[in-house]
Amino acid sequence: MRRFQIRLIFNYRHQMVKQDTVLLQNWLRTVVMAPGFLKQKVGLANHRYRVNEHDVVSDEGTASIYARLNVYSSGYLLRLLDCMYADYAISKKFMGDDVFDGFAKAYLMYHPSTSFTLYDLGKAFPDFLDKTKPKPEEGEDNSYFEIPAALARVERARQVAMRAPGTENDVPDVEVIDIHDVLFKTVNIKIPECLQLLELDFPMKQFFGAVYREEEYELPSPQKTFMAISRKNYRVVMEEITEVQYRLLQECSTHTDLYSAVSALSANQNIPSAELLTDAFLWMPYFRNCGFVQVTG
Repeated sequence: MRRFQIRLIFNYRHQMVKQDTVLLQNWLRTVVMAPGFLKQKVGLANHRYRVNEHDVVSDEGTASIYARLNVYSSGYLLRLLDCMYADYAISKKFMGDDVFDGFAKAYLMYHPSTSFTLYDLGKAFPDFLDKTKPKPEEGEDNSYFEIPAALARVERARQVAMRAPGTENDVPDVEVIDIHDVLFKTVNIKIPECLQLLELDFPMKQFFGAVYREEEYELPSPQKTFMAISRKNYRVVMEEITEVQYRLLQECSTHTDLYSAVSALSANQNIPSAELLTDAFLWMPYFRNCGFVQVTG
């Protein structure tokens, strides 16, 4: 009986040690990851876990408790900023280091990392730039304030096109098609996962390339623009396309043959089907060469 009691006491103490470890881990995670200034984060962690920083962190030596905690808190933020720099290097070049840092830090405060992969960290950054752009002043053209969000949107789409599954491991798409194939529904198609379609308020292809290559550039003027970004043979392809081409590619993503996609677009956009079929036949070599569409049979 005594031996059994001793075992119970040991197990109880072991469980308490495990609980304390988990509690301290959660406390430190809150200090490191919660939004706000360091003292605010420490206060939140203390309130949430009923722990005081003086009971957790040693105050021996020259460094204060807050200086020690700041090493972890600021280090974590710097790591996240490095990820933003990598994902939005072109936007950082355009905006400048100080301006980009200001927006990136604000973004991280309102969009903390919640995914197992840091690739998801900057997913909402273009929308954040759009929502936080300066308010327009009466009588002034402030459309250029929308350029950073548009540029970031293109950059994110380019990153997705680089990482998403492409066509490199598929059977080569070399089948020749003619108008007869299109008319009689024998052209089976597939949209690769790496294709990204964008509807923008500025023409961004040349501007993006100039910023990327650090060349002189002029800011693009507002103009409704459509872009398709994909990957072909491990090479990223970025093209500005017409609105009809954009809509056709959208329809191709929901249909398995080209005729059905053209028919659906013709009905939705009130375009004569014969005219659209002819255009689609002429566009297919271009689409296939850019990796926008695959012919599967």
